[in-house]
Amino acid sequence: PRPSSALDHLRIAFGEYGRLRGSEIVKQGLSKGSSNNAPNKEMEKKIIPDLLAFKNHLNSLHAVAFRNDDSFGAMVRSVLEDVLNGATATNNKSNDDSDGGRRIAELLAKHVDARFKDAKAQAAPTASSSSVPRASLLVSAIAADASESFQSEILSLFRHVHSKDVFEAFYKRDLAKRLLTGRAVSTDMERSFLSKLKAECGAGYTSKMEGMFKDMELSRDIMGSYTAYASSWTATSGSPNAAADVLSPSVKAVDMDVQVLTTGYWPVYPKYPNIILPSELLALRTKFETYYNDKYQGRRIAWQYSLGNCIVKATFPKSPAPKELIVNVCQSLVLLCFRHDDGDDGLGLTLDEILKRTGIEDRSELERVLQSLSMGRDGTRVLKKVDYDSPPTKTGPSPKAATGKDGNGSPRKAKKPRVRRNVDPQDRFLFNALFSSNQRRIRITNITMKETSEERTKTHETVSKDRLYFIDAAVVRIMKARKTIDHRMLIGEVLAQLKFPAASADIKKRIESLIEREYMERVEGDISKYKYLA
Repeated sequence: PRPSSALDHLRIAFGEYGRLRGSEIVKQGLSKGSSNNAPNKEMEKKIIPDLLAFKNHLNSLHAVAFRNDDSFGAMVRSVLEDVLNGATATNNKSNDDSDGGRRIAELLAKHVDARFKDAKAQAAPTASSSSVPRASLLVSAIAADASESFQSEILSLFRHVHSKDVFEAFYKRDLAKRLLTGRAVSTDMERSFLSKLKAECGAGYTSKMEGMFKDMELSRDIMGSYTAYASSWTATSGSPNAAADVLSPSVKAVDMDVQVLTTGYWPVYPKYPNIILPSELLALRTKFETYYNDKYQGRRIAWQYSLGNCIVKATFPKSPAPKELIVNVCQSLVLLCFRHDDGDDGLGLTLDEILKRTGIEDRSELERVLQSLSMGRDGTRVLKKVDYDSPPTKTGPSPKAATGKDGNGSPRKAKKPRVRRNVDPQDRFLFNALFSSNQRRIRITNITMKETSEERTKTHETVSKDRLYFIDAAVVRIMKARKTIDHRMLIGEVLAQLKFPAASADIKKRIESLIEREYMERVEGDISKYKYLA
């Protein structure tokens, strides 16, 4: 057995190398920024590509150097599981890095989201090649092969991730954003990846995400039916709703597209119950509600304005042709505040005045909306922000300003007035009459579309709560089948049933909670055994 012993030593050394190299990739990617304790976003984006390259490197060594030996293949799988789930030799102790692979699962979902959104930009240039059908088909085939290869690579890592529920939570949230904002590059691509997840984890894992696609298809059918209904609902003497349908020309010039979503399938979004819609949208909303209540009796509609998008036509003095501003509902309501004037005194509107006119009670959200409209990138600043503490404008030029030179006689560059990035309640906002852009359609991205730390923390908290329910259900299921069971055996069976990493201490806490709620009790005379209470 000397050769087998040497092979064992080689396999152990190979495993140690893999765990060390993999832990270095994860630790380097999750390192904090130098300026503060926040994660380094640029380094985080490199983790998944580096791990994919690391996995391919291990597979290459297994195939070439070790000739596809089964024992070395098992070592590759063991290394990947330890690296992806924070169980390497450097992370055995309970520290911040050992989180059961939750962070890696989150980054894997974000990597898929970034790739699926980037694919839209990659596919856009191929539209110009429609005059060359063969070239278009070739490019499409190459893109499809690249997509399939990418999905297979992602799933090869996903199989080794234990915190699949974390991946599900973040992937579902990002999928919802792609579908609702129209950034899903291809429904076929999304469904293909969803079918792979379903084959890997079962139908229950993807049921809510499949429900999202059903909602999108149903919404298209509803809007088709509503369009026919609205066109036939004219102000005739024989229609009982004729008076309600006599809309002003400005209302008829507005188009509205509604997406009907099932509450249980989609993430929870903020609501604005006291939002003040313009008369044009209010009339169309009432009209759709009448149609929907007549067709689907017993259902209740709750409008999610935070998910809506609008195209607002605006005319600027410096632009000969009107512009189309692509904004969300909150941004559009703020813009409509400046449709006729810049306030009663003509000096602009304050934060409180805009809040009263729009009904957006979330001040932080309103501040972000104003920042996006007045301090965004060049070509999107359709509003002008005037700081209350800005220095007054000088009426007369200074001697140096008159000559345009500094004390040494050199030309002096004019300094732009500095504007605070935050919004003060006393600041004022005005219509930017000097705005100009070469683009006819301008997309003004709201700051809230970017992920916030609160949103990420809330997603992790939701996953943690769901895990408690799963542990409770597993304990009750085992107790109902066994009636009486030993503590150590119960812990082992619960861990075997759970599909996510859990500590024995967490399961023990849930057992105590179930005892308090009288689902089970300890056996008299033997506190290490539990008895099920029917």
